[in-house]
Amino acid sequence: MSLKKNYLIFAHYHSKGLIRKDILDFLNNSKKYFKQIIFVSTNIKSTEIKKIPKNIKIIKRKNIGYDFYSYKIGWEYLLKKLNNDYNNKNIFFINSSILFIKPLKIINSIKKTKIKSNEFWGISRSRELTDHIQSYFFFLPANLFTNKNILNWWKKIKPLSIHYKIILKYELGLSKLMLKNNIKLMSIYKKNINLKTNNIIKKTAQRFNEIFLKTPKYYKKDPTNYFWKDFYKQFGIVKIRLVKDNDKKFNLEELYSILKRKNLLNDALNN
Repeated sequence: MSLKKNYLIFAHYHSKGLIRKDILDFLNNSKKYFKQIIFVSTNIKSTEIKKIPKNIKIIKRKNIGYDFYSYKIGWEYLLKKLNNDYNNKNIFFINSSILFIKPLKIINSIKKTKIKSNEFWGISRSRELTDHIQSYFFFLPANLFTNKNILNWWKKIKPLSIHYKIILKYELGLSKLMLKNNIKLMSIYKKNINLKTNNIIKKTAQRFNEIFLKTPKYYKKDPTNYFWKDFYKQFGIVKIRLVKDNDKKFNLEELYSILKRKNLLNDALNN
C-alpha cells in the first residue's frame, strides 16, 4: 500500500503535558509515509511542542473529553483541507495509549495493508462486549465520509467525560455504524478472531474445555492484553495500560526488561 495519499490524525494526551520519546520516534519515522500528520493534544506544554517536527500540524485543545474528541477535531481540520476530494485517500487515527517500542514494525505493517472502499480497518479487533475495531489505532478510506450516515455520526461526536460511555457510544458505536452501512470490519491482527471456530467438532471441544476445564474464552478477551507478546513481536507496540496497571497479573518481567533497555519504562509508568 502506498502511503503518499494517506493522512494521520494523532490524538495525544499526557498527564503532565509532555510528549514521550517513543511518540517522537514514531512521528519522525512515519512522517515520510503520510501526506500530512495532524497532531491534536490536550494541554501540551509549549516547550514540548518545539520537539515535534515542523511539518506536522499541531492543534492544542482544552482537556475535555477523551481521544474521540481529539479525533473529531483533527478530522474536521482535515476534511476542510481535502475540500470533498476523498478519492484515493486513507485516514489513520492513532492515540497515545500505546507505547511505540519499535515504530518501524507498525509502520511496515500498515504499509502492507490494502484498504478497499467498503472496509473499516484496525490493528486489532475485539469481541469483548461486542464485535468491534479497537480505537487506539484504526484507519479507513476517506470516501466513506461521502456516506451521510457516517458523516453525520462523526459530526455529532461530543466531549463526554465518562470513559465507559465513550467506549459504548464511540468505540463500539463506530463499528456498529460501519456494520449497519455494510462496511466490513477488518484487522491486521487476527489470532483472537480466528480462535472462534465454526467447525462443529472443534466447537464442541472448545465448549467442553471452557465449561469443564475453565479455559478462558480468549476470543472474547482484549487481545492487546492477553496476546501482548504477539503485539510486541508483530507490531513493536504494547498498551500503556498493560505496563502501568497489569490488572490481569500477567508475567511482564520480559517486557519490563525490554523497556528498561530502551529507556522507555519510566515514560510508560509516568504517562
